[in-house]
Amino acid sequence: MIRKLLATVSRLGWVRKAAMSTPLLRGLAWRFVAGESQEEGLEAARRLNARGLRATLNFIGTHVRRQPEAIAAADTAVRCLERIHAAGLEAHLSMKLTQIGLDLDPGLCRRELERVLETAHALGNFIRVDMEESPYTGETLAIFQEALARHPDTVGIVLQSYLRRTRADLERMVALGARIRLVKGGYWESGEVAFRRKAEVDQAFLGDLEYLLRNGRRPAIATHDPAAVDRALQVAEQLGLAKDDLEFQMLYGVREDLAESLVRRGYRVRSYVPYGSHWYEYVLGCVRKDPGQVLQVRKAS
Repeated sequence: MIRKLLATVSRLGWVRKAAMSTPLLRGLAWRFVAGESQEEGLEAARRLNARGLRATLNFIGTHVRRQPEAIAAADTAVRCLERIHAAGLEAHLSMKLTQIGLDLDPGLCRRELERVLETAHALGNFIRVDMEESPYTGETLAIFQEALARHPDTVGIVLQSYLRRTRADLERMVALGARIRLVKGGYWESGEVAFRRKAEVDQAFLGDLEYLLRNGRRPAIATHDPAAVDRALQVAEQLGLAKDDLEFQMLYGVREDLAESLVRRGYRVRSYVPYGSHWYEYVLGCVRKDPGQVLQVRKAS
């Protein structure tokens, strides 16, 4: 119920305007968001690299309603890739397809994604296509699969274990050789399409995690759950995987202690670093996905 309410409230313009001027929310935002400018995002990546952490930068924004906005978002991604290359940073990008026009015109979305992927390929970088709400899952996977055929080493995908369809999608993507980031998922979804109980989500995630580690290509396990991390380490050891055969991914500003402990043990860890003026959308999304986690971070600040 809380997730559904927050999803509704976050779309109200007057609520957004009021919240963005609230010191409490702005103070909370800078624990999860690198800043409003691309330079602040790149600087966060520099600091992470200095601590042995990799980064994936995300320019915040979804569901654009005008073609110039979609093209501008792709322009931003291209510039960010160029700046990452020039600075020698260990960082790649995550992108949502609705930010580059999926709601407007799938053809536009495909063209803008291709433009970004061509730049990433030329610079030896990588783009992860983020997954969004369940109505977009099928089309996102279709567009990703087309891109994967052209850029097998340049593009990856995110799968959300709480969706009931995900095991079938996981098996299909693994068979295609896709590089997969596995997450639990956090959008508000009906019980028809998603597991709603925490125990069910955890069980699905652990099962998918084991399948991905056994069969996947350069798997990325995105979690802050120590039990899930421990299970991933157990399975990796049983399979004889090298420490750099897998990667753990965590949100910027969350469980930094866990991330740094994994780095000290020789594992690859990547921080998901959002930036941009639409930080309100991202922070409300974090609250919606895991209110307890956000409150815990705030209490510790």
